[in-house]
Amino acid sequence: MADSSTASKVKKGFLRRQGNGNFCTSCLRAFFRRVRSDLMLTLILIGVVIGFIIGALINGTVNDITDIEKKTTVIMLVGFPGELFMNMLKLLILPLIVASLVTAVASLDAEATAKIGRRTITYYLSTTFMAVVLGIVLVTSIKPGEGGKPVTDIVKEVPKFRNVDSFLDLIRNLFPPNIAEATFNQRQTRYANLPAKYRVFNKTVESTTQLNTTDGILAEFNVNATHKIVTVKHMVRKAYDQIPNGTLPVHGSSMNVLGLVLFSIVMGAMLSKMGEKGLPLKTFFEALNDVVMRMVILVMWYSPIGICSLIASKVAGMGDILFSLKLLGMFMLTSILGILLHTFVTLPLVYFIFTRNNPFKFMAKMRDALITVWGTASSAATLPTTIRCTEENLGIDPRITRFVLPLGATVNMDGTALYEGVGAIWIAQINNIPLSIGQIITTSITATAAAIGAAAVPSAGLITMVIVCQAINVPPDDIGLIFAVDWFIDRFRGLPNIMGDAYGCGIVEKLSTHELKKEASPDVEKQDDEELKSLDNNSSPSDGDEESVF
Repeated sequence: MADSSTASKVKKGFLRRQGNGNFCTSCLRAFFRRVRSDLMLTLILIGVVIGFIIGALINGTVNDITDIEKKTTVIMLVGFPGELFMNMLKLLILPLIVASLVTAVASLDAEATAKIGRRTITYYLSTTFMAVVLGIVLVTSIKPGEGGKPVTDIVKEVPKFRNVDSFLDLIRNLFPPNIAEATFNQRQTRYANLPAKYRVFNKTVESTTQLNTTDGILAEFNVNATHKIVTVKHMVRKAYDQIPNGTLPVHGSSMNVLGLVLFSIVMGAMLSKMGEKGLPLKTFFEALNDVVMRMVILVMWYSPIGICSLIASKVAGMGDILFSLKLLGMFMLTSILGILLHTFVTLPLVYFIFTRNNPFKFMAKMRDALITVWGTASSAATLPTTIRCTEENLGIDPRITRFVLPLGATVNMDGTALYEGVGAIWIAQINNIPLSIGQIITTSITATAAAIGAAAVPSAGLITMVIVCQAINVPPDDIGLIFAVDWFIDRFRGLPNIMGDAYGCGIVEKLSTHELKKEASPDVEKQDDEELKSLDNNSSPSDGDEESVF
């Protein structure tokens, strides 16, 4: 009996160990199966981690290089693979925007396009305004600038321009005079200096030592020996005045996305009205869009190396990170907190209200785009990946994604709007400038409008913050203080932009169900034709099939 009980215990222990082994094996298999299915995402995450490690390891060595030219060269070489990756993504933006917008609008009738467009613009304006309000609430509650102005040697030139000209440039770029020029340049107001003005007057002083030669030019003087009085003819030169003098292309700027978007929408609408006559051109753009999306998939396999290089070069080129965090830590905390709240609370709540679907399952399927925008710090460069995720992972109608996403990449800048509002009020706080309710309201409206037009203005982050500061009479010269940490916050600013675009696709598709049913998508029609052919083949099986059945 004892031997049998002992054998029974040994057998149970063996089975238990075998069961544990099978459980571990199944877990490992499930893990590797998941890694294999999300191989690109896994490689991108590994690239992000390796990039931080490499950058941190060589940071000290790079900062010890005293020769500026050699230091810049080292950072450039570290970031060279990332530069190639960004160039490849930017290369695809132009054909992707034009082809996707033309294809999407041409697939809808004019009435459906107008309704979808109104819903899209309303959604983007609303979420951008929500982002600004959230940022203002946080910065006025946390008050990160109460400690006073940080002392730093960071100098950044702030351009001088008039607010009215920046908004007029936004409208001008909507209607480019040359569509070819719009593919690589934007237009901006140029200023001309008025001729210097001189004013002559007489001045009487007790002695020539009282003359301030920096105020003007001494033309002649007469001395009265009796009273020791000097009569001076003074000529004062007035500073130059700058006035708007037409517009000119801004060489070295990015493409005029706003102009291309409007041109593509109008072209798609005209193709839709032309009917069969416009089918050849419509087919061309559909094929172009398909080719570009295949190229996107090819480029994304290079993304782990590119993102690793971009992060490594940024971390390696940083100065004293602890010094930057000490000076601007509360500003960073407020900005990033607002961005994360908008990304993970506000936008999911809006999506749930309109669709009654789980927003976090939706977000999980956008993980490739989120990691890409964090690595590249560019919403526009992430547009190809965003389109691929919404169409392949989420199954959103291509007619919606190809209309909403290119438009969103241009006008939906929730992260930028929040950041500009926080930055302007932070500058007011460090200068001890109290802001009235009217000024805070002005900040929210101006930041929303400036963020929408950010894509049409070179140096968008700098220019838009200058606009907001000037609107509330806050000195814009202190914007240079935040450039030590701007590159890091910039990587978070893209998160709400990408998720706002994606949630917008889901919401607009839900609200536009009736319009989408009126005309079947070309992809759906093609799929239906293939299914009908397969059904026909199944209904008349071959002799081999009959033998296999019986």
